[in-house]
Amino acid sequence: FIAVYNLWASFDKVMQDIQGYFLADINVAFDRGYRFDKVASVTENIPGVESAEGWLEYPGTLKKGDDEAGTQILFVAPPSTSTLIDPIISTGRWLQPGDENAIVIGNHLLNIFPELKVGDWLTIEANGKETDWQIVGTYSMPGNVSPPLLYANYEYLSSLVGETEMAYSLRITTTQHDPETQKRVNEMVQSAFEAQGIQIRSTQLSADFIRDQKSQTDILVYFMLVMATLIAIVGGLGLMGTMSINVLERTREIGVMRAIGASNGDIQAIVIVEGMVIGIVSWMISILIAIPITNLLCYGVGMAILTAPMPAVYGLSGIVAWLIFTIVLGSLASALPARRASKLTVRDTLAYE
Repeated sequence: FIAVYNLWASFDKVMQDIQGYFLADINVAFDRGYRFDKVASVTENIPGVESAEGWLEYPGTLKKGDDEAGTQILFVAPPSTSTLIDPIISTGRWLQPGDENAIVIGNHLLNIFPELKVGDWLTIEANGKETDWQIVGTYSMPGNVSPPLLYANYEYLSSLVGETEMAYSLRITTTQHDPETQKRVNEMVQSAFEAQGIQIRSTQLSADFIRDQKSQTDILVYFMLVMATLIAIVGGLGLMGTMSINVLERTREIGVMRAIGASNGDIQAIVIVEGMVIGIVSWMISILIAIPITNLLCYGVGMAILTAPMPAVYGLSGIVAWLIFTIVLGSLASALPARRASKLTVRDTLAYE
């Protein structure tokens, strides 16, 4: 139960990491390249738009080894001064203004060529000509990405492929970042581009992206929580059996307490508190056991869904929730044995063999 809560927190951490690559409120993808000054001037007149960046996305082929066909990659080129990307750098550094033939590769390309490292040179064919690029850093991005994304500076790549001042996508930030503002501005942006004859391939709202990603992961977490709860209920039935045996074995003790004036409430309180103590002891042990289970879940689920292990997050929410659940379960499991114990009379206990 605690490990599943930790897995939930790990999913939230992964969503934050993914969002670092899509910090814009609205991502507009065009069906072809348009001059950035043209599309930017259209958006500047729309109420609610704070700023816009033109990005270049361009396909290429990585020439490596004896594979004549090569490996398909996709250049993603933000402006060198972009504020709409916050990558997770694994090794090396991120792109800097003035970088020309520098690229940052990700974990998806490293899965194909694990020997690549910072400082290596790659030959990539783009726009019909081959150029050499030096790896200056590596980044990590959760999820399945195909083809692998290689980040380069917009200024250099656009000049290299003959697309100077052209934008294949527009990253827009709004004055207010709530879903309602994003939706309203997105509708006005689409209408304005349509009026100017600018063809849009797709738009993506930041709020919708996070909501869709979380809805998929939440289904898995809810299912695992149900499974953990069912296991806990089985444990509660086991505790109920244990407490029933304890009451049976201490029948004469209960008779002695009855004889010296113990009330029904006193007898019930003793049994219920004992069940709660057993539950709390198991809760303390479970905190330690949850650590390796969390690591195992984050690794297995991450590899199965995101093709990479997820960072393990240990939170207090699962520990507190499991404590409350354990106390309630221990009380309920002890309630029936406690009721039976309170019904025992002195005569019944003395006659018990």
